[in-house]
Amino acid sequence: MKPDPDRQALIDQMTQRFRKKLEEHYTDDNATLEQIEEAVEKIGQAILPELQQKLTNKRAKKPRDNQRACPCGGKARYRGQESKTLVTRHGLLRWKRPTYYCSQCRKGWAPLDATLALDGADTSMLVRQWMVLLAPQLGFVSAREVLYHLRGIDVCAATIERMAVSAGTSLRAAQHQEAHLHQRDRLPDQRTACPRRLYIAADGLMVPLREAWKQDGSLGDLHCRYGECKTGVVYETATDKQGKDGRVLTHSYTATLAGVEAFEKLLGTLAHRCGHHAAQQVIVLGDGAPWIWFMFGRLFPGALQILDFYHACDHLAKVAEAMYGKDTDLSRTWQKAGQAYLKANQVHRVVAAIKAWQPSNAADQEIQRIEAAYFADNAERMRYQTYLEQGYHIGSGVVEAACKHVVAQRLDQAGMHWRQATAEAIVALRAAQLSTLPTDLRPHLRIAA
Repeated sequence: MKPDPDRQALIDQMTQRFRKKLEEHYTDDNATLEQIEEAVEKIGQAILPELQQKLTNKRAKKPRDNQRACPCGGKARYRGQESKTLVTRHGLLRWKRPTYYCSQCRKGWAPLDATLALDGADTSMLVRQWMVLLAPQLGFVSAREVLYHLRGIDVCAATIERMAVSAGTSLRAAQHQEAHLHQRDRLPDQRTACPRRLYIAADGLMVPLREAWKQDGSLGDLHCRYGECKTGVVYETATDKQGKDGRVLTHSYTATLAGVEAFEKLLGTLAHRCGHHAAQQVIVLGDGAPWIWFMFGRLFPGALQILDFYHACDHLAKVAEAMYGKDTDLSRTWQKAGQAYLKANQVHRVVAAIKAWQPSNAADQEIQRIEAAYFADNAERMRYQTYLEQGYHIGSGVVEAACKHVVAQRLDQAGMHWRQATAEAIVALRAAQLSTLPTDLRPHLRIAA
């Protein structure tokens, strides 16, 4: 292989530049770590952007052809040198490269862009990774400030939002495609371990949404509404010496503002990825919402269903307050007795106590009817003595925490109202990033040219 004189000249030139900068910023023996760190950073800020620029220019100055084969199959003719600017981890990168025009597809084309694996974005892949990592966690404006403060990268909040929405939308599309394969039993198994006990829980949280609107008023008045973001978590726990399930070891999230049908497919696929089909035992947890139990019945017909104990206690409190008033001694006594019945596998006694009540008005009669049916219909999911003896979780605190952590902390803050498409993209990213094993988002960061 013949030596490249241009390559060697560039190496020699940059070596001399590095030596000069090192001599310029070299610290004495009394320097603190902070001073050493600052000196090294100054050297890097001076050398790295220059090296990146020279290496890119070297690629752009290679001999060109007057005609090139176009990706469409036609012939593209040389059109001239055009500038390209890219935001990279080392700052702005500007260079000129030859461009071609194809009369067959009527499109311009820069072969060097393809050689450098560039797409239609104005940022490098690493900068995009940083934007998509920060935006779902901090917000678009805060992400911009952090990038500028830590790396000196100056991109506007709108660019960060567009990138995050694009990545989240692409991720969601891939998840729906994966769910489609799962439904057709064509999703390959990627996990060999068989979980001892796998918990699956679901819940919903209302988040503020808005219809199409622009700040200039061109689309009319702002109309806000609330939509339910359904959230699911699949998790495994550590077991203590007494055989009781304790802290969560691994957790995987999914969340969507779409309907139950779409959420069901996403949750089913996530559970498959976590190995529910190979688990020794599957436990599903939820509150009393019928849609949750119908969904669990379809997805996991052999799973043990447990109704969250604390939701059951909320229903006891509602009856007790109707009977004896809020925060009265009689109300608290009745609730404690009901909780004791539940933990003794005696739901029938709770139902009997509710039916023995003789409400004096129509509103209380309706409470009696609804709550008696609630406990009777969910009796098989309320065998808390048995569950506790087996060491199971009886509370849905993990999924309630997921609703707050994955959804509320980003989507339900003061003054917020979201386009549903934007909220869907952001919640898809947050669910992926906050899971124990985060999803590789790089395939979703490319922008069409």
